[in-house]
Amino acid sequence: MRLDARPASLFVFGLLAALKAAALVGIAQAVATGIVSVIAGTDAWRGAIALGIVSGVLRAAVTWAVPVFAAHASAGRKESLRHDLATRLLAGGGSPVGGAAVAATVGLDELDNYYRTVIPATVTAAVVPLLIGTRILFADWVSALIIVVTVPLVPVFMALVGMHSKERADAASIALQRLSDHLVELARGLPVLVGLRRVEEQSAALRAVSERSRAQTMATLRSAFLSSLVLELISTLSVAVVAVFVGLRLVNGELPLEVGLLALVLAPECFAPFRELGAAFHSSQDGLAALRRVRTLTASPAMESIRKAGPGLRIDNLLVHYGDRTTPAVDGLDLDLARGSVTSLEGPSGSGKSTVLGVLAGVVPAHGGSVTGVDPTRVAWVPQHPSTVADTVLGELELYADAPADARRALEQLGLGAVASADPHQLSPGELRRLAIARGLVRVAAGAELLLVDEPTAHLDPAHARLVEHAIDELRGRVTIVVASHEAGITRLADHRVQLGVPGDAREVEPPTAAPVFITPADRAPAAESSASWREFRTILRSYARLPLAILLATGAALFAVALTALSGWLIVRASEQPPIMYLTVAIVGVRFFGIGRAVLRYAERLVTHDGVLGAVTDLRLRLWAGLAQRGVASRSLATGATALDYLVSSADRVRDLVPRVVIPPAAAGLTGIASLGAVALLYPPALPVLAVTLIVGLGIAPVVALVADRAASTRMSAAQSAVLRRFVAAIAAADDLRANGIAARMLARLDADDQAAGTESRRAAFALGLGHALVVVAGSVGAMLMLASTQAPGTVLAILVLLPIALIDSMLGSVDAVQQWPALRAALAKVGAVASTPTAAAAPSEPIESLELDALCVAWAGATPFGPLTASARRGDWIVVEGPSGSGKSTLLATLLGFLPAASGRLLINGGPGQHSDRIAWCPQEGHLFDSTIRGNLFLARASGDRPGDAELVRALEVAGLGPLVASLPLGLDTRVGPAGSNLSGGERQRLAVARTVLAPADVVLLDEPTAHLDAASAALLMTSLREALRDRIVVLVTHHPSERRVGDERLVLGQDRSEQVRGDGAVDGLGVTRMVDTREHVTL
Repeated sequence: MRLDARPASLFVFGLLAALKAAALVGIAQAVATGIVSVIAGTDAWRGAIALGIVSGVLRAAVTWAVPVFAAHASAGRKESLRHDLATRLLAGGGSPVGGAAVAATVGLDELDNYYRTVIPATVTAAVVPLLIGTRILFADWVSALIIVVTVPLVPVFMALVGMHSKERADAASIALQRLSDHLVELARGLPVLVGLRRVEEQSAALRAVSERSRAQTMATLRSAFLSSLVLELISTLSVAVVAVFVGLRLVNGELPLEVGLLALVLAPECFAPFRELGAAFHSSQDGLAALRRVRTLTASPAMESIRKAGPGLRIDNLLVHYGDRTTPAVDGLDLDLARGSVTSLEGPSGSGKSTVLGVLAGVVPAHGGSVTGVDPTRVAWVPQHPSTVADTVLGELELYADAPADARRALEQLGLGAVASADPHQLSPGELRRLAIARGLVRVAAGAELLLVDEPTAHLDPAHARLVEHAIDELRGRVTIVVASHEAGITRLADHRVQLGVPGDAREVEPPTAAPVFITPADRAPAAESSASWREFRTILRSYARLPLAILLATGAALFAVALTALSGWLIVRASEQPPIMYLTVAIVGVRFFGIGRAVLRYAERLVTHDGVLGAVTDLRLRLWAGLAQRGVASRSLATGATALDYLVSSADRVRDLVPRVVIPPAAAGLTGIASLGAVALLYPPALPVLAVTLIVGLGIAPVVALVADRAASTRMSAAQSAVLRRFVAAIAAADDLRANGIAARMLARLDADDQAAGTESRRAAFALGLGHALVVVAGSVGAMLMLASTQAPGTVLAILVLLPIALIDSMLGSVDAVQQWPALRAALAKVGAVASTPTAAAAPSEPIESLELDALCVAWAGATPFGPLTASARRGDWIVVEGPSGSGKSTLLATLLGFLPAASGRLLINGGPGQHSDRIAWCPQEGHLFDSTIRGNLFLARASGDRPGDAELVRALEVAGLGPLVASLPLGLDTRVGPAGSNLSGGERQRLAVARTVLAPADVVLLDEPTAHLDAASAALLMTSLREALRDRIVVLVTHHPSERRVGDERLVLGQDRSEQVRGDGAVDGLGVTRMVDTREHVTL
């Protein structure tokens, strides 16, 4: 086995292993000498006690040092691996976000098991058996010979089973990557699933994927645990052979008792490192599989850019094509760009404007041609779909800026000062667009010479569009600007206009009808952590139905281990009295019974524990998904996938790992301790105080010491690991933005800082855990010596009493882990408990909606000022057009119509009365996410699996959205893949595909949120005409910034001004008295 460790680390582990061997030899010698001395009535037991205590302290010191040093080695190695992978992924051309992020975060965190157990156990297996075997050889060559013959069987079986389990572990790792990618896709598309009422159906899919992952994991664990069972049986039978030979020679008087006891106590220690190595190796398979995955990703080639330095900015014969398309997106483009000029790329949706900008930014690979005159370090890139990584709007700008003053100046320039401390993921699409423009401004202030801007005023109301136009105009002459836009206000700024594809008209933006509304985030009251954690703990335990059985099996395995040690000691001492062999037959059978039974019970307990907890975590994931879905409209942070991946993978897995570690070991150790006290009370009552003190120290004081020394480091470590996961996912998702703007190195430094913080807490937690373990070892060793000093019982009873505290060490160690990890579990339970919700069964279909009425309706998110009253009514065929600046309440109104937000006052009437008909309402969000599937697969989401539309209906919906010619031109047609988040389509094509999907939904009320964003004037007009015809028998609520999309007869609601307007069919205007609101959205911190 080739160890992934530095030579210096291996030397330290080897030195610690040698010290451990010396300590074990010292303890064994003390036990053997002391028992013989007490039986013989000599004073040698005094020296034996001193030797035993010193050896126990040495063993305790090694027990503390190994995890502490391993934590240092693990943290350093993980930081290096994550740094290398992040560097590679930020270079572009990486793998899907979910699998890469989980491999780099959750997966690499599993390497702790490798460094803390596998490497120490491997070195120990190479050192301890050799040193202990040498000591046995000098004492009894026959026992040494038996060990030499049987020990090689252990690594042989380990290798055979390990090769088999490696394949299963890799398969389980792949299953986890698929689950992670699936979860990220679900999270990013959550608003779409909510709008199309497909959350419950996707819950069933999530359960199916989780169950497949569970089955794959259990198959791996069965193989791993079976190998541990085999190793345990080999070790037990080998020690039994040693015991038989020792016993027979003692009966025949051929071997001194002291030598027999020494051989019997030391023989299991020759096999223990191999058992520990087997268990540790299999428990680290997830980490090793992640390590292999990370190495593969790191070694994969990065995306190549055709950009080269040169005196002038020029594009020559540019060729770009996507996926399965036969027609290139850009074919033979030649373009000269004058320094300091403003160039407008114009053309209809899908003509290649974003593609040209992407090539110039270095985020879209070209298949031919050249680009000269671009310095990659001096580019400012404002993409059509920006991704953010910072925790606040101001923090995002400070990441991109060279000077903090530039960030604040850009905030104020674009009207973002009021949301400076808000989470960027909670911004509306319009606010996010302005943030992207602000990032471009600070990059120009930092020295960028080329500014690339894609659709800068999409989703913006007229007032904010003017701010953006003014900001771009102010840069004229200072920097070369290339902009793609369908808005006339932007194209008028250009010195040069480049037409791509068929000429199209730019869209005019009417003057604003209301002043901008700036948003102050509402505070969300923190959940009571204690009540949430206990409530979630009880829920987990209820779903973990086999927990009592697991505790009983763990207790049985611990009792069998104690009984095996005690009975072996009794057998050896009794054999030294040379009774007839028949008197020892039952004891010999008992030794085999307890040895085999211990292995079988341990195997069964592991299977029951892991199967139960995997089932419980599947239920937890479904409850988390249900909770996240309920917050899907209120929290835009879910759309990034980072939050959902943190909850559904990292937090769920943390609960999965911690529940059995916290619940089972202390319960089993407590029951074992009680049983041991009962046995001693029957066997030799005077020894009860010594055993009681040993148990008090091991089960009470040691865990408390570890908890105090931990000082919540375990909890902070969990929080830091969650932060690493979120930041890593965000960085991968925003890799193009970061790389194109030349700040990938800054982001990498932040990732390294997060990782170092997690490593620091990990080392502190290891220090505390090692301290608790050391105290347990001292308690067991000193307890054995105190038994030796205070017991006047016969030799057979004395052997049992002396060996009992040592045998209890393993079970007491688990209690230290449990108590130290409880705060981390409590924090994890509180975190998931604040989000988890009981999944609701799909409701029976409601009656069709014939009318919709807003009767003096006032709405607001919790903690915000309600706005209204709003009054409007519509029947089938009617349209309600909602207008207003960013933050004026449009999304809040949609959330109320969708049934996610109750009215503060007034009424929402359906068919003339109150009621829930949400299954009859469909919503097309502003940024309708496209799943990494085919065109057909994305359209299928519009309906339940049992009501899938045929190809003819799919094509009709695509024709309504203006995508009929495009799909007809694709070789694979409906089966063409759209790429991650629709990356193989233009912005306008993505928008229209999302609209086509909504048209297919069997809804009576359709909510359209800016459906013509990213479209040129002609395409927008054609789309609206088609939608008017396709939705003529439905009620439509249209949110728009383009008043030209209204028609005579529409009801008009203008939000965000002192007096909102309602335009009746005859054109008259009614005043509704709507008070301007301060904030209409809940800023949820997840």
